[in-house]
Amino acid sequence: MTGDLYITPYKCPFCIGGLAAAYKGGTERCHHCSATGLTDDPCGDADRAPKPPGVMRTPCADCAFRPGSPEADNAGAQLPDDEPFFCHQGLPVNALGAYTPVATFRGLPLGAMVCAGWWALKTGEALPATPYREVPITEDDVDKRWGPPRAFTDAIRTLNDQQEGTTP
Repeated sequence: MTGDLYITPYKCPFCIGGLAAAYKGGTERCHHCSATGLTDDPCGDADRAPKPPGVMRTPCADCAFRPGSPEADNAGAQLPDDEPFFCHQGLPVNALGAYTPVATFRGLPLGAMVCAGWWALKTGEALPATPYREVPITEDDVDKRWGPPRAFTDAIRTLNDQQEGTTP
């Protein structure tokens, strides 16, 4: 297995799920798609393959692939070309406003969904047309996702213990 990105955005027009339906009663493997049922070369009209479950259904309001986004205005300098781009929705935000995945594997954020705008770009679908809309991140948002700092909660617990006379 190589590390190259490979997407098959179409259902194979010559088979059903990898079996050549018109040949020997549909028991032969399709040679066009190597029996996967999907292809990147539809040879004419073909139905789109369904989006994988790990791809966002629609672009979010502040999608990097919307016109007017900071990433788009930066001529795509921060957008990867040869690897998946992940949506920031649901990722914790650190105090500097950066999205920070809790877990990564080989540099990819575990549990994060692939950006719907990136998927559209890579599969030839229409890119989001509605302009980018800034969704502000407040200190409350940071606290909701991260909670208050441990030192802060420890200090509060110590003060509460002192007030109750239960200092260890």
